[in-house]
Amino acid sequence: MSPGRVRWAAGAAVAAATAGTGAVVYALGALPEPWLRGYVSEGGVASSPRHLVYRAGIVLVAAALVLLGTALRRLVPFVFALLVMAGGFGAVSAAVSCTPGCPLPPYEASTAKDLVHAGASVGAVGLAMVAMGAVALIALQPALRRTARVFFAVSLPLMLALVFGLLAIGRGLFTSVLERVALVPPVLWIAVTGLLALRVIDIDRRERDPG
Repeated sequence: MSPGRVRWAAGAAVAAATAGTGAVVYALGALPEPWLRGYVSEGGVASSPRHLVYRAGIVLVAAALVLLGTALRRLVPFVFALLVMAGGFGAVSAAVSCTPGCPLPPYEASTAKDLVHAGASVGAVGLAMVAMGAVALIALQPALRRTARVFFAVSLPLMLALVFGLLAIGRGLFTSVLERVALVPPVLWIAVTGLLALRVIDIDRRERDPG
């Protein structure tokens, strides 16, 4: 892939992550419950006032994962496949919404749609975390590696706490707030890494063509 296409992919990843996050936040603001209550996925339920905006936001975030993987393909080849798969799961999460309340086991009876949606969402976030960890370990560019380490160190305990909350506590204010907090670092990592990829590409181009 040419440097110009890599730059386009990195810039588009930043734009898609930013726009997608904004759309999701906007959609969640229209839920009947206070903003900090309920699962994030409830924004995509058909009865939600802005469910189409929410789904579009998730599609944009999924696209941002794929675009970031494309931008990093030459810099960190192994991560490309992980981020493309994460984006695919994100697209499924947007296409298959949960039922009202997004009931999850073990405390609530779930439908097949709930399980597909939850599984796709977990797959998307989980693969994004694995990709982040891979960049933290194997990226040859120090800036990408250091940034991934910081975000991974922040994200991992939050994700583990969220899993504990879902399994041990279930639906409630604790899991609602924690879910929102835990999703912030991975999305920020996409945007920051996209910006860093632009910088790395520029430096690499100047080194190859000093004139």
